[in-house]
Amino acid sequence: MKKFFCYRNHLVCAPILAALCGVLLMARAATAAETSVSLGAEYTSGDYGTSSDTNMWYFPVTLRYEADRYMLALTAPYVVVEGTGNVVAGGGMGGMLRTTTIQTSRTESGLGDIELAASHVIAQDAGWRLGLGGLIKFGTADEQDNLSTGEDDVAVQLEAEKTLVDNALFGTAGYKILGDPPGIDYDNVFYGSVGVSHRLDATRSVGAELYAQEAPLPGVDGKSELTLFLSGKPEPKTRLTGYLIAGFADGSPDWGVGVTLKLSR
Repeated sequence: MKKFFCYRNHLVCAPILAALCGVLLMARAATAAETSVSLGAEYTSGDYGTSSDTNMWYFPVTLRYEADRYMLALTAPYVVVEGTGNVVAGGGMGGMLRTTTIQTSRTESGLGDIELAASHVIAQDAGWRLGLGGLIKFGTADEQDNLSTGEDDVAVQLEAEKTLVDNALFGTAGYKILGDPPGIDYDNVFYGSVGVSHRLDATRSVGAELYAQEAPLPGVDGKSELTLFLSGKPEPKTRLTGYLIAGFADGSPDWGVGVTLKLSR
C-alpha cells in the first residue's frame, strides 16, 4: 500500500495540516461565509522538451469554504494521460519530467493527486489585500500509470490583490518542496504569477495571468505560461469561466483549454 506521506515531507505536512484544521474552525466562527463546489475540465498538450507529445485531461472537483479572511479548499481530480511516460501529471495539470525508457505511447487514467489548500488574509485596506497561503499535494495517484510522481509536495505562498474601480491586479510568490520519487532528485522551486482582470459589466469579467516556475531538474526548462480567461455569472450563485493556455517554455504545455463551473450557496 502506498504511503500517504513521503518520509522527506511528513515533518512539514503534519503541522501544516494542523494549521489548516485551525483555519477551518476559525472560518466557521466568521459571520460571512460561502461554501461552493467547482467542476472543471481541462486539456493540455506539449512535448515538454522531449521527442514526443504528452496529452493530459484533467477533471477536478473542488469543495471550497470561504469566510471574510480565511479560505479552505479540497480538490480531487480524475486524470487521463496519453504519452510514453517521460512526462507525468504533477498536480494541478503541471507536467513533470521523469526518466523512462518506454518508447510506445499509451493512455492511462484514474484518480489524480488530491490537493488541500488554505489561505489567510494577513493585511487589508480599502482596495487591497495581502494573504498567506499553503498547499499540500498528496501523492495519491498511481505513479506506475503516469498519473503522478507518487510523492507529496508542499508549497507556501504570498498572495496580493489590488482593486481599481473595474480593474484588479493580483499576484503570488511562493516556494514549493517537491517529493522525490525513486531514482529522481527534484530540486525545490520558487514560483510566481501576476495577473490583471477587467470587469466588463455586472456579471462578466475578462483577464490574463502570467505564471513562471523554476526548473525542478538541471538542464531542463522551468515553466512559463500565459492564461487568458473570460468569466460570467449566468445566475447569482453560479460562475462559469473559460480559459486558454499558451506555454512559452519546455517545462509548460504548448497549449491548453479549460472550463470551470462554480456553484455557491
